[in-house]
Amino acid sequence: MKNACLLIGEGVDALTFPLRKFTALIESGGYEVEETRILSVKTPDTVKAALIDLKSGYDNVFLFSPSSLLSKLRGLLEEAFSRNCFQGGEKGLGAYTEEGKSLFLVSDGERGEEYLRGVCLPYLDEKYASKHAKFTLRAVGADPTTLARLLAQGEGLGGGLRFLHRRLYGEDVVEIVYDQNAPRMLTDEVLRLFAEGLGESLYALDDTPLEEQLVALLKLRGKKLAVAESFTGGGVGRRVVSVAGASKVFSEGLNTYSEASKIKRLGVSEYTLNSYGAVSKETAYEMAAGLLSSGAQVAIATTGLAGPESDSSGLPVGVCCIAIGIEDKVFVSRYKLSGDRTEITETAINYALFLACKQLKKM
Repeated sequence: MKNACLLIGEGVDALTFPLRKFTALIESGGYEVEETRILSVKTPDTVKAALIDLKSGYDNVFLFSPSSLLSKLRGLLEEAFSRNCFQGGEKGLGAYTEEGKSLFLVSDGERGEEYLRGVCLPYLDEKYASKHAKFTLRAVGADPTTLARLLAQGEGLGGGLRFLHRRLYGEDVVEIVYDQNAPRMLTDEVLRLFAEGLGESLYALDDTPLEEQLVALLKLRGKKLAVAESFTGGGVGRRVVSVAGASKVFSEGLNTYSEASKIKRLGVSEYTLNSYGAVSKETAYEMAAGLLSSGAQVAIATTGLAGPESDSSGLPVGVCCIAIGIEDKVFVSRYKLSGDRTEITETAINYALFLACKQLKKM
């Protein structure tokens, strides 16, 4: 069974189409994508030739297009598939099936994603009498070399296992797709391999994002969280309150950007700021301690330099300090993050949520 993807657009829309996301969905369903092509509807002869070529070489072809173009593509598709083999849906979505070959028309946006998940993949499962399952591992701060080695080792186990990996803002998400008939010993070995290899950077053996896990842990421990942010600008608090039910465990969030604000709102001492600077483990410690002294049971504090330029301290862009306070203890970590302003900030937010989860699990 061989599968290919073809993206047809008018130009810029082809660049903005979430093709990587959609192909990842196909692969997470257990179906490997062996070839991907991007063509323009403005060259119809090339599109027709590609459709005929893909039909001859592949069992299943996923044709992705902006929704505005789907109806226009019907004429081109009927050059490769018979007119009467189209099983269409509204607004152009549908599938051509002929002589064991299948072509699926998938639009962009939520509607296309729902069609891919709810129609295309179940159709292939029925077509090939296959049932797939998957489990997800999530980690923050994992060593890239170690993770690459683990992925290679996992693939070497055989048994039809497929590993889908994505990394964003310091967080690694690994989806392991396998046949439901695979021996339990094989999947247990994969879990053991990654659990031992990733160590403390592994925070979830399911597809639970950091903010959801943090809210769940706070509820489990019966604790309320307060946040004091400097360079993350409210990002930590925003992630927490995005979770339904967060109001039960989130008490307040402060954006203490200036030194004066840190002194007034959190009780950070002028001596600490003058001696160590705003971006220091000492200042992060006192920010978290200030929240705890005000009645918070769990505290997160962030301070750092997101760039694009440093400040008068001369510290390199990307340096940040994150403090986690629980009851009467404060734990501080210092990092040197890389990337642009957004990458540094979002990575620091992930680290802050991860470190809070890590300390709550130890309670």
